Amino acid sequence: MASGAVGLAAALTAAALVAPNRAAAAVQTYVPRDAATIVAHVPPRDPREVAERQALAAAPERVELAVEIARTEIARARRLSDPRYLGRAQATLSRWWKLAEPPPDVLLLRATIEQSLHQFAAARTDLDRLIIRRPDDAQAHLTRAVVATVTGDYSAARTSCVALRRLVAPLISRTCEAPLDALAGDVDGAYNRLAAAIDARSQPELRTWATTTLAELAIQAGNDNVAAEHLRRILQLDPDDAYARAALADVLLRSHAATDAAALLAGYETIDTLLVRSAIAENRARGRDAARIVRLTRDRFAAAAERGDQVHLREEAMFVLAVDADADRALALAERNWNVQKELADARLLAETAVEAHKPSAAKPVIDWARTNGVRDALLSRWLERIGGTP
Repeated sequence: MASGAVGLAAALTAAALVAPNRAAAAVQTYVPRDAATIVAHVPPRDPREVAERQALAAAPERVELAVEIARTEIARARRLSDPRYLGRAQATLSRWWKLAEPPPDVLLLRATIEQSLHQFAAARTDLDRLIIRRPDDAQAHLTRAVVATVTGDYSAARTSCVALRRLVAPLISRTCEAPLDALAGDVDGAYNRLAAAIDARSQPELRTWATTTLAELAIQAGNDNVAAEHLRRILQLDPDDAYARAALADVLLRSHAATDAAALLAGYETIDTLLVRSAIAENRARGRDAARIVRLTRDRFAAAAERGDQVHLREEAMFVLAVDADADRALALAERNWNVQKELADARLLAETAVEAHKPSAAKPVIDWARTNGVRDALLSRWLERIGGTP
């Protein structure tokens, strides 16, 4: 839901904790000896964005320009899976960032950045404040639904999704509510209602978000083949959809098609979430490029730790378990991740690492969560059955 809603932001408008033992692995800062050395290839700058930045430098009080530039940086961070662009967005909004009552658009973007950095409590506070000021702000309600869902406050998430019914197209509110219905145990009903709501006349971004959600619901029901069909359809329309590519790679890895997953991920090394999966796929397939990809992934983690950037604990735990075969450390990462966010993928990961580390008691938070909320998930159940903890 979180990833889909971030994608919807374009249509409408790494976790907070350092993983154990990562700081010690940080690489030394690289300083080129020759000024002609190429350290990175970057895309050409958009002349319109350059002009906007020049205009803002000449008139730094123009909040509408700062908001537009910050939105561009947030979209770039999402597309490239690079949190440094979130820092650029925050810097652009620095004039208003620490105000108790910044302009509403700044408040929304501040909450969006906080959410992206997994600063969920701060994001929730800003969103609650913004909704009081602008009760008809659809993006605020949607982002609030995401934050509430990720932190397990399903009642608040439902309230915001219901509020969307009177503000936006039916497909948006239905896509917002479907994961909540599924989490409450009605997976098949949620899938069928959402599938019926998808309209070919809807905006492409909305159809993509809804189709991605359908794929997630199919996975929850244990229908990986159906999920793969949805995800391939998305990638046919938009090969740069990193979330769909990562989800499809996960499906392939679960079905022991590591070579196919490696091929799917080839050429996407700049995106952290895809690089991690590429390392896992290449390692399993014993591909010729495995050593390089694994080394690049380790360097990416170390560089992020050295910069102090927020990284995805979920992906790091996946890597440590699959590539390093270090179940204890993977479990430690998964536990920290669960303390930050509580999506289905996080629950599955904690259960899996608890099983692999032979520490079934570590899965108790997930068992309690699933029982309390009536969660039914095919993948989660497989892991919990191995420790006698089926909800």
